[in-house]
Amino acid sequence: MIKENKNVLNIAFATSNERDLDEHFGSCQQFIIYRLSLENKEHINTIKFTAYEGHNQQKISDRLTVLEDCFAVYCLACGNPVRKLLLEQGTRVVIHPHIESIDKILSKVQANWPGKIALRQARQINKKQDDDYFNKLADSEWG
Repeated sequence: MIKENKNVLNIAFATSNERDLDEHFGSCQQFIIYRLSLENKEHINTIKFTAYEGHNQQKISDRLTVLEDCFAVYCLACGNPVRKLLLEQGTRVVIHPHIESIDKILSKVQANWPGKIALRQARQINKKQDDDYFNKLADSEWG
């Protein structure tokens, strides 16, 4: 399963136009799914949905099924019962605070890739372990 591979993640976005994260989970017209690694991003699928009015179990089931192989789904809103179901199947829910370009979000995820964060933290720790680090910092210009 793709979501078990820490070097590659499938990430879905609730979208109306395939460019922006701009929809709520339950009312989205489609999900666009990307396969993401530290170096690459690849559009692998677009899933369009039949419109259902209100809270409909088939609507939720259809969405859960297409997200089974996704590490995460980004949306503007998602109800707690559905979040619980997604987490039970191993799909994380990311509630994004505003409409944003999917490409921009993917770039942010890559910039904060777990291995990259660990390397940056290690570099910072190594810098601070330099005996002269705080002297150099104190002697530098502030500002």
